[in-house]
Amino acid sequence: MEVVGIDPGNEEVKFASRFGVGKFYSAIGEYRNRNIENAHGKDDIIIEVDGRKGFAGTLALAESEFSGSIMGDSKAHEDAKIRILLALHRLPVDTFQIIVGQPISKHIPREKEAIKNMLCKSHEVTVNNKKKLIKIHKVEVAAEGGAAFWSNPREGLIRIIDAGSGTVNCASLIDGRYIDKDSFTIPFGCKTTKSNDIKEMVRGITAHTSRKWNKTDTVLLAGGAAEKLLPYIKSFYQDTELMTPVFEKEYKKPIFANAIGFYKIGLNIYGSN
Repeated sequence: MEVVGIDPGNEEVKFASRFGVGKFYSAIGEYRNRNIENAHGKDDIIIEVDGRKGFAGTLALAESEFSGSIMGDSKAHEDAKIRILLALHRLPVDTFQIIVGQPISKHIPREKEAIKNMLCKSHEVTVNNKKKLIKIHKVEVAAEGGAAFWSNPREGLIRIIDAGSGTVNCASLIDGRYIDKDSFTIPFGCKTTKSNDIKEMVRGITAHTSRKWNKTDTVLLAGGAAEKLLPYIKSFYQDTELMTPVFEKEYKKPIFANAIGFYKIGLNIYGSN
């Protein structure tokens, strides 16, 4: 069975397996018949999952009236299931044991069990007329942000800011041990506010983190917005740097930190493929 780590983000889905890392746009929308069919991007997807047909990716963004992504602090919903199955459909196998993410604030037994029950079964998935029976035999749920640590672990006290489109997960670890009291989810993200002012967003983030963290702490930035946030976070936490996830002895961008962390956790739990 194939081990896969999947970060089903609201902006992009990221995944890691022995076949490599990848990502695609997360948007999901309704299906409709088109009078004029054009290509809108490399992530144009017509999907049918367990009997539900729709558009996804760049096609949903362009052609669905109601396209978008469900935001919030839980991945226990249908859109997250579809994103995860889309990632698995891209791989050249059909039987899986996976690790997926959940925001820290809802990384609780009830929510994790709901995610496992939603995923751990067989699913009929058709993507752009290619039908596949995806069999998920095992599912584990890791904390977003905290799991990113395992993409390139280090010793000492580490703070992680994982800035996503829907939430910002703030994790604390010391020598690889999770510190629950200093870890939390901030209930806004890069795509959930009316303002697009990155500097003000960082002020909101540091207003939360400064209640628990010290200005001298080492902070690592993960997520798709990490590069944009870096200079502003660094003005508050001077010892701040981008996460450098390692996959197959190569450094990857911070956006892949969670997916690679999930994958490495999966290899540890399930064993190698």
